[in-house]
Amino acid sequence: MPLTNEDNLRLNVLLRQNLYALRIDESKMIVDALTERGEARVVLNSNCRDEKYIGQVKETISTHVLGSPIGYPVYIHRWARMGQSRKDESLQNLLKLGEPEAVVAVAHSENLPVEIARYTWWALPTEENARTLLRHQSVIHDSLGQELAIFLMEFLPFEADAQRIVETVSLLLQPGVLSQSDRDTLWKKASHKSAYYPGFLIAVADDLPQHAEEHTNYSDLCRQLTALIEQGNETAKFYLWCHSDKGRAFFQTIKLALKRPAQQAVIVSLFNAIGHHFSALGLTRRFRTIEEIKAFNDRIFDGHCEDVHQKLNIEIQQIKSIIPESKERSLAMLGLAQMSEALLDPLFGGTDCLGSVMRKRIKPVSEPLLEMIGTLEQ
Repeated sequence: MPLTNEDNLRLNVLLRQNLYALRIDESKMIVDALTERGEARVVLNSNCRDEKYIGQVKETISTHVLGSPIGYPVYIHRWARMGQSRKDESLQNLLKLGEPEAVVAVAHSENLPVEIARYTWWALPTEENARTLLRHQSVIHDSLGQELAIFLMEFLPFEADAQRIVETVSLLLQPGVLSQSDRDTLWKKASHKSAYYPGFLIAVADDLPQHAEEHTNYSDLCRQLTALIEQGNETAKFYLWCHSDKGRAFFQTIKLALKRPAQQAVIVSLFNAIGHHFSALGLTRRFRTIEEIKAFNDRIFDGHCEDVHQKLNIEIQQIKSIIPESKERSLAMLGLAQMSEALLDPLFGGTDCLGSVMRKRIKPVSEPLLEMIGTLEQ
């Protein structure tokens, strides 16, 4: 059964305007449009089941916009999120279909112009879309970035999924997104919700709000290691950083995150964030037990390692030649560099434990992690 004459006429008039984006409220049977003249609305009057009628509306829209009634293939969710490179005209056409999945595809597109990002936000003002748009530098450097940040800040207290909390906090902490007072507010909230801490470690590992004093030997280490660092010794750079106020704030934040984590996703994000910060050392972070990590690091320190890690061994030996007592601290640093979710797989596999049960379950890895931090802090 075709659309009613009234709906057919009003939709065709709407589609012939200079249209930026469409959205369809299927529960209320309403089509909203963003045009060069502002917002417009068509209230649908179905002559059959609402679901079937909405399908006919979408076919009419798709025929006008794409020349085909098939519309956007909404079933290919993964493809829509792969960051395809598309022309601006193609992006604008996707926004005119009234399909949320097509809007998601636009939000994930590479090099998204900020004006199209604005239409994307109008078409689908959800927390997921806000997070996606905040990954674009064009959005961050525009007032739209602040609008999205305010939206996510207001939504964050109601978010229950730990992984999304971590992602949201790390996106909000990108340079230029939040004011300093808003950053301070996020940090204060972290004391009540440990899922915030990994977001800070991911986004601002070198600019954490946590106050810490540099190690008592930091000045001496600067003098001893400066020449090596200037020669390109990356390990010496990290060794010195571990004794700086920034490094010690990093360690204190890890300890705060480990006090009372409630969900597995918090721990997974935390371990990944720790290892990732030391990724320049070139370690693979593939081991599933602390014992394997310690044995591997001993081999690197002693030079009994694969060729790919010989450079790391040389850099460690250069540090040792200047600081003979550096072995334990170097091994602790290498241990931190190999923290990852691979260590957690044997502990979390087949269980969805939370809270105190989870905290007890991760002790085989959390306690050695704290020991490594203690070694570097002493």
